[in-house]
Amino acid sequence: MIIKRILAVLVVVAAASSCAQARATTVNVNYAGRSGYTAIGSFTYDSATAPTVITEANGAAPTSVIQSFTISFYSPINTLLETGSAVVNGVSSDRFFRLTYNTSTNLITTLDADIGGSYQYFLTNLRTPTGMVVGAGVTGFNFFNRATANTALDTATTVTTTVASTVAAVPEPAGWTVLPIAALGLLALRRRRV
Repeated sequence: MIIKRILAVLVVVAAASSCAQARATTVNVNYAGRSGYTAIGSFTYDSATAPTVITEANGAAPTSVIQSFTISFYSPINTLLETGSAVVNGVSSDRFFRLTYNTSTNLITTLDADIGGSYQYFLTNLRTPTGMVVGAGVTGFNFFNRATANTALDTATTVTTTVASTVAAVPEPAGWTVLPIAALGLLALRRRRV
């Protein structure tokens, strides 16, 4: 009788662990400046555990919610200037990385991003077009070349975002290993009775 109860508990635990799956959400980011410079990127997070407002402000360090952030910078004639990843596997290589994103409204209110490490271009709304450091919301989003960081190459009022996909992750193997063990236990219990 005790074995049956233990096996029943194991089956319930396995079922519960397989239901609590991560949900990877990908958000596309698009910047279109008034002078023709563009930036295209994306970031991912687990929507099953993310707060309504995601705030990353740690610079080059492990992130709290964002799992990846990639961005590509283009000239007005659509020539790729630079591409790379600011965040990989939940760790930012961008020492200035900042992001505030509302998952309900799908709006970015703070952004300071480059490709991390040795970068040339960056996108921010924490500097005015003349390079003055300000708080988010004081200025639009500005496209800078590091060589001319005191003057923006381009400006835009907003950065648009679209949710590209939300995918349930594959369940953890640990949860599924309990099921065969429980089945073997039930088989053994059945054989004892026969």
